[in-house]
Amino acid sequence: MSGVLTALLCGQALAATYVVKPGDTLYSLARSVGLTVAQLQALNQLTGTDLKVGQTLELPAGPAQPPAPPAPTETLPPPMPGTARPAVQVSRPGCCANVQWTADSTQLIVLDRPAGGEPGLYRIPADGSAPAGFLDLSPALLSPDGAFALQPRSASSATAVRFSDGARAAVPTSGRDAAWSPQGALAWSTYGTADRDDWIPLTVFVADPFVNGSVAAPRRLPTVYGGRLVGWLNGTTVLLTGRLTRTDPRRSLVSVNIQGGPPQVLAEGQMFSGVRVSPDGSRVVYRVTLDMPGRNGMFVVGTEDRRVTPLPLFGSARWQDPGHLLMVPFEPGQPSQRLVQLDVESGEVRPLLTLQDRIAHDDWQVAPDGLRVAYLSQTSRALLVLPLPPTLPPIPIPADPGPAPEAP
Repeated sequence: MSGVLTALLCGQALAATYVVKPGDTLYSLARSVGLTVAQLQALNQLTGTDLKVGQTLELPAGPAQPPAPPAPTETLPPPMPGTARPAVQVSRPGCCANVQWTADSTQLIVLDRPAGGEPGLYRIPADGSAPAGFLDLSPALLSPDGAFALQPRSASSATAVRFSDGARAAVPTSGRDAAWSPQGALAWSTYGTADRDDWIPLTVFVADPFVNGSVAAPRRLPTVYGGRLVGWLNGTTVLLTGRLTRTDPRRSLVSVNIQGGPPQVLAEGQMFSGVRVSPDGSRVVYRVTLDMPGRNGMFVVGTEDRRVTPLPLFGSARWQDPGHLLMVPFEPGQPSQRLVQLDVESGEVRPLLTLQDRIAHDDWQVAPDGLRVAYLSQTSRALLVLPLPPTLPPIPIPADPGPAPEAP
């Protein structure tokens, strides 16, 4: 047994139960917790690489050996007194997976299997009142506005559902690594084989599932290598990461117009993570790691002008609105985490609050109105909701003094 697995099985943090959700792969889950695919298979006694939505896995409570972020040139001040805010527990411990806010920011839709209940999607009021009940929908990939759903049926088929009129259509995908556009078009990934994970070919197909009640001739987009489908920038453009050719030394963050034309490179990096599109599709935030010195860090790129802006912090980020990010700075070893707001134009960082504990598996989401945050507690494994306070004065970020002078 490997040293990592020994630590996982014998250490204090052991493992946490995780329910597979649409889009999960063994590779993405293993990478998120710092394991190899083989180690994750051994931990769960898996003989293959196929996962099913709703399947229960054991994951370590945190990365075994998280990749070190770039050394920051600035530090945040200690937490400000009085900034810790009580959170509202809205679920039982052990719930939930695939958390998503409703478009009106009043409820959460979660994948759950309560005691005596069926696995599926449930509505939970964000104010902590009694759950609104079962959606009568099996585990599914919902569109961001909740207007569409994709229900896996087999390893190669799924059913697309349009809630406005109940229309249904068969789609030739398992439902993993798929994404809805705002208008109801669907993009999904297919993978080839290769000797190395970062050479695996990725081809994305797009189609409107509701044209004449079926998917007609899905459109094939250019193939990339060692990447993934991030999602849609708008109704006609998808966002991918990957190498444009198998021999490229770095991956690219690329936008692809589904109506034709070559991929547009927005940024380059050895390893992309934390890639998220702003609500209006005008910006993308991302992390680069495992690259050469000076190339690692956290960045925002414009999708039109392709201007890359380095951010003064490193951590986990979500968009609050098109011009502001909410960030949980990377501060290992602390008993709790803090939440700050970053203005992507000015670079100003403003403190918001200190959490009562830590976020499990980076599982947190901002309400569409930007006024509340839902997160999975690492301590209780329950879903908590935090109201966001007014922003405080900006945190002064010291200027980079540059290299130290050489000794005489």
